[in-house]
Amino acid sequence: MNTQDLETRFKEENDPFRLVIVCAMWITGFDVPSLSTLYLDKPLKSHTLMQAIARANRINEGKNNGLIVDYIETYTALLDALAIYGTGDQASGKGNEEKERPPLEPNSELLLLLEEALSVTEAFLLDEVNYDLYELINTTDGLLKLVAIERALNAVYTNDETKRKFQVLAREVFRKYKALQPHKLLNAFRPRRDAINVIYTAIDDNVESADVAEIMKKIQAVVDESIENIVSEPDEDEGKIIDLSGLNFELLEQYFNKLQHKNMAVQSLKDKVEHRLKQMIDRNPLTIDYYQRYQQIIDAYNLGKDEAVIRETFRKLVELVNAYTHEEAETKREGLTDEQKAIFDILRHGKQLEEKDKKAIKKIAIDLLEDLKQEKLKIEQWAEKSVTAAAVFNTVNKTLFEALPYPTYQTDDIDLKTNLVYEHLKTRYWGGGASIYGAY
Repeated sequence: MNTQDLETRFKEENDPFRLVIVCAMWITGFDVPSLSTLYLDKPLKSHTLMQAIARANRINEGKNNGLIVDYIETYTALLDALAIYGTGDQASGKGNEEKERPPLEPNSELLLLLEEALSVTEAFLLDEVNYDLYELINTTDGLLKLVAIERALNAVYTNDETKRKFQVLAREVFRKYKALQPHKLLNAFRPRRDAINVIYTAIDDNVESADVAEIMKKIQAVVDESIENIVSEPDEDEGKIIDLSGLNFELLEQYFNKLQHKNMAVQSLKDKVEHRLKQMIDRNPLTIDYYQRYQQIIDAYNLGKDEAVIRETFRKLVELVNAYTHEEAETKREGLTDEQKAIFDILRHGKQLEEKDKKAIKKIAIDLLEDLKQEKLKIEQWAEKSVTAAAVFNTVNKTLFEALPYPTYQTDDIDLKTNLVYEHLKTRYWGGGASIYGAY
């Protein structure tokens, strides 16, 4: 450890070096905003004590409070220090007009703040989404508790705004609760805090697991018919690929109409659709029209809360999925991969093409990408190296100038398409044979 820069390591939030025992150094004049806990087992007083307390009292993102663990009753010495250093401007006669506020909140005040955070969250659930948290708190039977959680989730999922508001309120409860640990009175607040945490955790879990695949399983139980799994196995060089093309939407809608908690079904489908659309845009920026259509559907959904709006949202999401499933089918019909189709779409966007020109542009997309991937795009961090970046740009420009059909494409068109293709390559091909589409 003597050979390491411990000061720099301790200031780095992600470094595993988290605990340090000090005698004199680092007690004063050592600024680590992320430092949250200070253990005192050394007599300190006056200015040194004020400085030491301030080590844990710096504002930092995600930090609610500093915790001082005092083994030797330093609080009395702190009040003495405040009498000297915290009395204001006595010379101007202003020092005694207002009593200095201590830098530490008494536990009684923190308990009131926790009670307030819990009450606000409970009132939101009851008044805005019509759910009584005590239904969940007072239910102990395992199966009934699952039903209570499902009702709570359906209420919170009234729309995107209610979901976000609940998450904000819940996080405030968690911060206030943590600030009081390990206070013995926390046991009185635990059931309410735990019930809020169950709902909050279920929302997070839904993003990953309670998606349309879960609805599929329920459909299978209702109609006794096999439906393809919504998530295909990832390739070695790619993350999880979401495939919606195997959905039987008629069966999905039949099940949806039988559901008691339709908000949860819409939220599940919505999350999956949004995830898939973001994947599509990352791989092909010209598919952004689908995301704009999705956003219009969700904006309308968030304005209404009755069942008719919920049913219409579900129907429109299904239609949107069908539309971009056709887009993916077209890619296959064109005989193109996703990455080739992205270049093809950039080149043909804004043009009315005859079949002959369309075939020519398809060949340009395939040949240009293959040429660049052979060498130039394999160079590590090619876009950061001026010579390689210029070579890629020039290759794109030269290819388009020589191959794009004239007069359909004029000089201005070629300049525009060159820049668009180059920017696409720069953001999706990172060099070293790695890209958003996988290894090459």
